[in-house]
Amino acid sequence: MPQKHFSFWAMLKYEGKQFCLNTALHGYRFIVLPKRILLERVFWTTIVTISLISAVVLLLLAWINFQENPTLLVTDSTHYPIWNYPFPAVTICSFNKILKRRAVALAEELDKAYCITTEELANDLRIVFQLIYNNNKNIPQRNYSRLQDILDYNEYPIEDVMKYLAPKCSELLQRCKWKGEEKRCESLFEPIKTTEGYCCAFNYYALKNHTFGGALANKIPAYPRRVSACGYLTALEVLVNSYPADYFGTQIAAIGHRVLIHNSYVYPDWGIQNLLTEKGIINLIGVTPSKTYSTESIRGIDVSKRKCLFNNESQLHNFVHYNFQNCIIECRMNLSRQYCGCIPFYYQHETGTYPKTRTCNLRDVQCLTDHRKLLMSSVPGYDFSRIGPDHKWGTEQQICRKCLPDCDYVEYAGEASSGVFTREYSSNQLNLYGGIVIKDQSVVRVYFNDLVATKNRRDVIFSWHTLLAFYGGLLGLFTGFSFVSAIELVYFFTIRLLIDVRQKNEIARKKKERFVQVKPHSDEILNPKHLPTNYNRFNLRRRSNSNS
Repeated sequence: MPQKHFSFWAMLKYEGKQFCLNTALHGYRFIVLPKRILLERVFWTTIVTISLISAVVLLLLAWINFQENPTLLVTDSTHYPIWNYPFPAVTICSFNKILKRRAVALAEELDKAYCITTEELANDLRIVFQLIYNNNKNIPQRNYSRLQDILDYNEYPIEDVMKYLAPKCSELLQRCKWKGEEKRCESLFEPIKTTEGYCCAFNYYALKNHTFGGALANKIPAYPRRVSACGYLTALEVLVNSYPADYFGTQIAAIGHRVLIHNSYVYPDWGIQNLLTEKGIINLIGVTPSKTYSTESIRGIDVSKRKCLFNNESQLHNFVHYNFQNCIIECRMNLSRQYCGCIPFYYQHETGTYPKTRTCNLRDVQCLTDHRKLLMSSVPGYDFSRIGPDHKWGTEQQICRKCLPDCDYVEYAGEASSGVFTREYSSNQLNLYGGIVIKDQSVVRVYFNDLVATKNRRDVIFSWHTLLAFYGGLLGLFTGFSFVSAIELVYFFTIRLLIDVRQKNEIARKKKERFVQVKPHSDEILNPKHLPTNYNRFNLRRRSNSNS
């Protein structure tokens, strides 16, 4: 008989049945066991299908959640020694931005292009204060233009004027001490530009190609300083003078200083934590650092999903390291250039950015004032004062969308306490304040609060081993799936299927060959010489009988 046509799908069905009978997956063998009623098979098919779908849905939900929130922040240690934290930068800014005696001296020196007295010109010089804050819309534009004409006539750049009128660090800082040892203030502090104008900074390393502007520059460390002890006697102590008689232009209606506590690689702007100190007090500023670092696993996640940048993943034009705050500063610079065609003097640096872009002068103050809300907004370029009650927060147009938070950073939280500054009851009269008449001074002490601090770790929610354990647990719970089950699945529908198909083909071929050998050919039947001997004898006997 001819062999029946072989069906691959029948073999596939057969292997599926064998897999269900032999696999360790829960419930599958009850579907194909012989002598089972249809209802039982339907029941187990339903159970297996629901379990499989549930497992797949939960796996997909977990994967979607991982894609949307791939990282988590955990506290690694609350006892991380403070030696591992750089000491913060300390920037001291006087409330007074214009010294009266300097304004009068400059007014006397300038050649007047208008019919204006020295006293009137000195008073007019107070409006250069608006180049820092640009928040007074009541000053007529003609006043700015007239003063700018005088400065241009005398060839005085606005940056030089602001630097000349601002208090010098040598005047503000009378005595300094670092780690219990008295130092020359000019060897610790340097004049820098901030959004508060010219200030005096300690431990500052933010700018590219920055060279220390104070004395003894060769003794300045290449990296931010550190301390190994805590308490108000262990770190920085400064005796600061206020010179209240010289106050001529101030934003705050007070006499004193702003102390900015920030990362050494961060440019000090309006958003930096600051503490106020008035004259006649000792201000103790205890700092608690907090470090956050990201594991190498974070680098493998796309930036758009992890939503942070390592400091070597993006380059800024002005600053040594990438930092969210510095990136926002450069974005504000670009906006200022876009809106007003210039950059404020406190953003332009000697080694700084955009040399082809001019520095804003007094004629640009009106433009800076008009766009102040856009430039100072927490989302630069977006005016929150114009939004309505139906505004959906977080959907603002991000002009600075390339500025992402830092993956690694150190934060400093400062707490201030103060007391009246007097030497009357001091047991050490010749310590830091010997030989000084205490009148308008104040003392600022900045130090670490504790010997240990917090260290946080940003890591992926699912690393390969946690992902393996999570997925394996779900599949094992719902279906009894394991690595062996996966091997069984591959084995039955690849290796075993091919082997069985090959065996079937071999059996079919052998049967066909045997059938061909047994079946005689038609011409052999008609040719007597191929017939057996007894066949011929039988025919001869039959013929002789018929003749008789």
